[in-house]
Amino acid sequence: MGRLLLSSGQVSVIISACVVFAFTFALFMSGYVLQQRYVHNLQAAIRPRLPKPLPAAKPIEPPTLDVKWARPVGSRPEVDETYAQYIAGQTMDWSRLGYVQVVREHVELCSAVMLLSDLHAMKSPAKRILMFPRLWLANVEDAKKDPQMATTWRLLKAAARRYGVTLMPMEPIVDGSDATLPSSYSLASIYSLVDYERILYLEGPGVLLDASALDSLLAFSKSEPLAAYPATPARNDMSTSLLLINPSQEKFHQMKKLRESRPITDLNLFRKTFNAPESLISEWSLSMGNVYYESQDLRHVTGDFNATAFEEATTFVRLSEPELPGPEYDMPYLDRVKLRPQDQQAEEVWSRLYERFRSQRMEVCGLDLEVYSPVVLGGLFAQGT
Repeated sequence: MGRLLLSSGQVSVIISACVVFAFTFALFMSGYVLQQRYVHNLQAAIRPRLPKPLPAAKPIEPPTLDVKWARPVGSRPEVDETYAQYIAGQTMDWSRLGYVQVVREHVELCSAVMLLSDLHAMKSPAKRILMFPRLWLANVEDAKKDPQMATTWRLLKAAARRYGVTLMPMEPIVDGSDATLPSSYSLASIYSLVDYERILYLEGPGVLLDASALDSLLAFSKSEPLAAYPATPARNDMSTSLLLINPSQEKFHQMKKLRESRPITDLNLFRKTFNAPESLISEWSLSMGNVYYESQDLRHVTGDFNATAFEEATTFVRLSEPELPGPEYDMPYLDRVKLRPQDQQAEEVWSRLYERFRSQRMEVCGLDLEVYSPVVLGGLFAQGT
């Protein structure tokens, strides 16, 4: 039998080819792994975030809101990861669930768009809806001349294009009333959104820290005509701070008819239509931390308040101070200093919230704070009372 003899040159060529193949294969595999990791990260980035199941339906201890809300320290309790709710979250029709903002005045629009942009950034799977006076769409030529109207049009377009917001023009609640007056519009118009199973409304302006608790409320709550945020620790009155609504034409026409009979505020309109405490959000539904909080309460914290724990446990903070017209206005520095919380950590949170609102207003809306005019604002407050 003959032998196959290879020269040293041929052996070198074979070895070189094997080395090249090994390096090429290694390079290919590393590229493939990186590509798959990039695709996975991209899918994770664009995939909506599914909500966590609500806690088990059991009373909060102690069952009073004043204790729970006055000491906002500690992280959210672990939720009851029930299989049924997990499956519901996977198969839920999110096109029937939504967040809504209702604006009546031009100055309110930016804050509403900011909140909806936060929901977009936090990958909430629910729809985002913005209701505003239909009159704003009528004057095309005026919009080119009026800087305020031009800004309004720009923000409406940005909301739809950048944050996927559904724009819903609304009519005055009373037919034939003055469409130019903010008082002609009502939160009752939310009930006209009958294409949705549940709608969640948050009263602004404010700062959204974490949307997960709101998504859970929206996803797993029972569809009721109204589930309102309680106005008192005794749960004997409602507020319009947070509303979870099951829209219906019947309720819309009922509230519309009541509003046509006499002038009435939105809060009293809801009080006349729905009874407390039957129409309040259950305590166990709100046991995921500070679902809703007002900045003025930071001025009254005592003892073991912890800034980090508060921010981790809080969902939404409405920026509301009785002495201030709103976070949209540039208040004199000395006036703000007088209102700061005395507790050091509470003051840090308070200042961060207002600074975050200001920077986000510029980032989302391209607007600085409004000029503060005590004479003009005082007149507006007088008219509203």
